[in-house]
Amino acid sequence: MFRCAWCMKKIGENQPLTTINVKFAEGVDFKDKEGEITQVYLSSRRTSIPMIVTTVDSEAKKHGQDGMFTVCDEKCGQKMKNALSKEIDTFQNVEDSDI
Repeated sequence: MFRCAWCMKKIGENQPLTTINVKFAEGVDFKDKEGEITQVYLSSRRTSIPMIVTTVDSEAKKHGQDGMFTVCDEKCGQKMKNALSKEIDTFQNVEDSDI
């Protein structure tokens, strides 16, 4: 079960799920967390949020995605994208994707 990275509401197994995909900024390395859900501190929100780190052999990684944040709906997704775009020391590219 996932939680929305913005509002922290549980996302049920049968509920639609959207991800915000990110490419890490140069020098940011989460290789030791590949395939895991890890907490990332966002200074703009002053809190840590869950992020899925893609594995080197995944389809997501082949498409240039280093991490993914799950969100429960479009409203939370837009707020999350806005917050992530301020974190330029950590993320160089932010885009959304439906799962």
